[in-house]
Amino acid sequence: MKFLNNVDLDKNQLLQVVIHSAAVAPGSPVDGQIYYNTATAQYYYYRASDTTWVPFGGGNIIGGDGLAESTVAGITTLSVNVDGVGLEISADIVRLKDLGVTAAKLANNAVTTVKVTDKNITFAKIQDIPTMTVIGRVAAGSGVPSAIAIINDNTMASALATNLATAGSIKAYVDSRITELGSLQGAFNATTATNFPGGAATFKGHYWYVTVAGTVQSVVMNVGDVLIANKDNPSVTLAADWIFLESNRDQATTTILGVVSLATAVEVQTGTDTSKVVTPSTLSQRTATTTRTGLAALATQAEVTAGTDNSKIVTPLTLKTVLDAALVASGFATNVGDASALTYVVTHSFGTKDIVIELFDATTGATVYADVTRPTVNTVGIAFAKAPALNAFRVTVKKN
Repeated sequence: MKFLNNVDLDKNQLLQVVIHSAAVAPGSPVDGQIYYNTATAQYYYYRASDTTWVPFGGGNIIGGDGLAESTVAGITTLSVNVDGVGLEISADIVRLKDLGVTAAKLANNAVTTVKVTDKNITFAKIQDIPTMTVIGRVAAGSGVPSAIAIINDNTMASALATNLATAGSIKAYVDSRITELGSLQGAFNATTATNFPGGAATFKGHYWYVTVAGTVQSVVMNVGDVLIANKDNPSVTLAADWIFLESNRDQATTTILGVVSLATAVEVQTGTDTSKVVTPSTLSQRTATTTRTGLAALATQAEVTAGTDNSKIVTPLTLKTVLDAALVASGFATNVGDASALTYVVTHSFGTKDIVIELFDATTGATVYADVTRPTVNTVGIAFAKAPALNAFRVTVKKN
């Protein structure tokens, strides 16, 4: 891959880069060119002023106090000076020797220890507490614990957010409520009743079945319908406290669940009846037109290419085939390069800047990169850093 003009990364990073590697310096270098010498394991840059390949890090490095420096093959190494008596280097680690710090180096009382004495740690809440009480914390966040009462109330009437219940009372309460769920309470006459059934003894899940049709609190009920309490002690006048299950249906509408009849093929084609149901058979007979919604057939490749059928649908594949053929007809190619000019103007005459441009080596076919612009809707500008040889590169232009 060749870039035939300067590349501006606009201050972006060049990631995972490997510098040009070779055992010998590249030929015909230019000022500032760099490479990595695999024989010396060192980077070099070319200095045109004296035609010299200079190793990176070729400047002076001087070891300061406590450091020693040595240079081999252009590589400078800095080492730490140790006396080998009090300080040493072992396995690439600088460390004190076993006798590196003498007793004389430790001042009196330099190291002290503190013992945690008995009773320094206490817990005031660990003590005798009343019966049916535990120590804990019910307030939000961490803090001081307190005594929390334990209740043994099977009805949970005394339950608070600040006490605990025994396992026995919780079981007794849950068992009593479960026995109430789904309990049939009896028949309901919707003709004579003015309110819903229930009261203080009604629990969520209690239900009645309608034996006589009628309307109660604006709710229409038929024989066989079921009323289910949706909460404990539900209101006898509020329909929101109840669930109504209908088992006897009239003709269905857009707002009422019920029975339906099936539409004929003619009714489906007409599309005006709002009270009948469409079957798969009648639906397949409702074909789409430019003025009517419905089912449509897929066009063949020949039909899409001809472009005369107005009743069938074009698929992505048949459309792509037609477009690909059109794109072939909208292409342009030419060679550039005269061994002297750096810029070239290619005229394609497509009348738009919505074009795709590619530049490749006319001999090898490898894609190359130069500075490409679209100065007008009919031309392409190509600029090189060095003048290309005669007809060295080929330019292809495709119209989108």
